[in-house]
Order: sequence, then structure tokens, then C-alpha cells
Amino acid sequence: MRHIAITMLLIITHPEHVPNETQLWQQLLHAGADAILLRKPQWPPENYAQVLEQTDPVCYSKIMIAGHWELYQHFGLMGVHLSGQQQEQTDEQLIAEYRRQGCRTSTGIHNVAALPLAGNAWDYLLLSPVFDSISKPGYKAQIPPGFKLQKNDCNAKVLALGGVDSTNAAQAKQMGFDGLALLGSIWQTPATAVQQLQHIKSIWNDPML
Repeated sequence: MRHIAITMLLIITHPEHVPNETQLWQQLLHAGADAILLRKPQWPPENYAQVLEQTDPVCYSKIMIAGHWELYQHFGLMGVHLSGQQQEQTDEQLIAEYRRQGCRTSTGIHNVAALPLAGNAWDYLLLSPVFDSISKPGYKAQIPPGFKLQKNDCNAKVLALGGVDSTNAAQAKQMGFDGLALLGSIWQTPATAVQQLQHIKSIWNDPML
């Protein structure tokens, strides 16, 4: 039986190279991140392989990779994330077979109406933008005030993505999200990435929320 964590704090990597990045991943995982999504949109597969070779193998079971099934298999990673375009180019039966083999799968959605259709095909759904994006200026929140997540028959864990930081993590939890996908708040200042995660995690885990 596949076990999916009750909540999830997912760190999405900076889209470009960050000095000492693989060491930072390990520190973030040690500080309480549940998983790292390795996503570098402009990188060819060989660059992904190179950075994974530089990563402590102890981290592999908590790294999801964007799009590259072959690297998921080669390194024994946690799972694979597919963009909308990659979804269209990937056979649904192939995705289902990987899931049966223990591969965790995730994708992004931008509309709550997509939940019923997508919720049984994936382990994690990243819904965005929940708040005004930090990493993409001008990418404004699409979630209305007073929103409460209604998953109904959706079996996937739904993570809040877009502008999530220490000022609104509690609001995301009150909205009913199963976890957070963090990007801008972590990588805006890489030197304080671990402290930012610890602060957000403490808010998310506050028993009073």
C-alpha cells in the first residue's frame, strides 16, 4: 500500500544555478523539508545528471525531478513532476504504471475546477498562484478571499504554490491545503534559506491553527 505523507512541505529549486546548491538541499531536508523538486526549465538532461551526481545519495529518496523518467530510475529518486505540456506528451498508462511501482507523481494546476479530473491520477497537485508570486513579479493571486479548499473525491495532496511565505503560511493552512510548495521565499536570499524554511515550518505546524 502506497503511503503518502499527511502534510507536505516541498521546496522547488531555483530555476538557475545557485552556488553550493546541493549542500543547501541537504540542509533544507535536515531542517524539515519533506521533499525537493529539482526543476531547472532551461537545463538539458546531462546538467540534471551532473548536479545529481554531486548530491549526497542520502537525499535521493526525497528528490522529485521535473520530467526526466530516466533520471528518476537511474538515481532512485522519489518521483517525477510533469508540466502541463509534459502531461499531454506522456501516456496516462505509463504514469499509472510508474505509480504502481512506487514513483510519486506531481503536476501543477491553475484552476480549482481541475481537481476532480486530476485528483486520482497524481500523488501531489500544486495549485497556483494562491498568493501574489515572489519569483514572478506581476503573477497575481487567483484564489478569492475566504476560499476554502473542497477536495471531494480528489485523492491527491493539494499544495499551495505562489507567493507562499511566513506571512501567509497560516492562511494557506486555514484554506485547507495539504501542504506548501516553496520557491521565492526560500531562494530570494539563499543565505537565509534554511532559516526561512524553519520559520515557515513552525507556523505551519502551530497546533493552534
